[in-house]
Amino acid sequence: MARKKKGLQPLSMAFLDVICCGFGAIILLFVLTSGKKSAHHVNQLSDTEIDLGRMRMDIQSEERILVQLAESIEEIKKKLKDRKKREIEISSSLKDRTTDLSLLLAQLAEMEELRATLLGDMENLPTVPEEVPIPMPNPVKRQYLTDFKLDGERVLFLIEASGGMLDDTIDGAIERLGDRDEIKRQAPKWLRTLKAVEWMITALKAPSRYQIIFFNKEIDSVISLRAGEWLEITDRQTLAEALEKMREYTPKGGANLERAFFYVGGMNPRPDNIILFVDGLPTLSDSVPAGPIIDQSARERMFSAAKRQTPTGIPVNVIMMPMSGDPGAATNFWLLSTKTEGSFICPSKTWPET
Repeated sequence: MARKKKGLQPLSMAFLDVICCGFGAIILLFVLTSGKKSAHHVNQLSDTEIDLGRMRMDIQSEERILVQLAESIEEIKKKLKDRKKREIEISSSLKDRTTDLSLLLAQLAEMEELRATLLGDMENLPTVPEEVPIPMPNPVKRQYLTDFKLDGERVLFLIEASGGMLDDTIDGAIERLGDRDEIKRQAPKWLRTLKAVEWMITALKAPSRYQIIFFNKEIDSVISLRAGEWLEITDRQTLAEALEKMREYTPKGGANLERAFFYVGGMNPRPDNIILFVDGLPTLSDSVPAGPIIDQSARERMFSAAKRQTPTGIPVNVIMMPMSGDPGAATNFWLLSTKTEGSFICPSKTWPET
């Protein structure tokens, strides 16, 4: 007899339901949890990429710094190399200079020895007194030459040689006009003028050159054949001749200072210093007519005409051997010397003897 088949029990169905529900819950939980983890991983990956970008930027910056440091190191190496090369050159130069210095010191020692030998030989040489062609009066007392300008490459001694240079007064000069020439040349005032010129010539130093010009009515060079030359102060023979000719000159007539300055302006080359010896205002002029009586006003007009002929740019240094009766002479000649940046002195009657 066949066994009757059993049906599905309700309890079994309930258990299956529970199992399925639990499994579904687990699957649901797994799905939910997996989504959150995926979002978290995405966020972590994004942060990691940001950090990685920053690290790459930092690495690039460091690489640039390293490149700069490498370039600096190369530049420093190059400078060190150049400095070492320079040090080698300096060392070589110092060595050469040390050698040269040693040679110079040796030569200096030889020269000192030679100098000592020459000095010893010079002491044994016979001494010959130097001939002085210029008798210089009273060489100690030079106070009248203080601040007097005696320098220059071409110094002109312009000497008034009129009859007024024969005496300190008008009456005395008129009395001497009738004397013989040799007596006129011995007039005390004229001799003092010549001695003053000699004294000043002795004060000149080479390379200065000189010329001596007399003026009265005419213009005369002390050595007529060398009127256009500047004489060398070191040429002793010519200097002695000039002084001898100067002593042979006879003062005479009036004084034309205008003509004298005109002559000086035409000299070539011109002087750069004029030493003017006068005794007063001029008594002759080429542009101012002279009447029968030459009064003070006429002489001042003649002096103004002479001033207009004064060479420009040349100092005029005046030595006045004054004559009585000419009150305006000193002031006018002082103004002339000041205007030309020269000097002015009016020495005593005993100069240059004392």
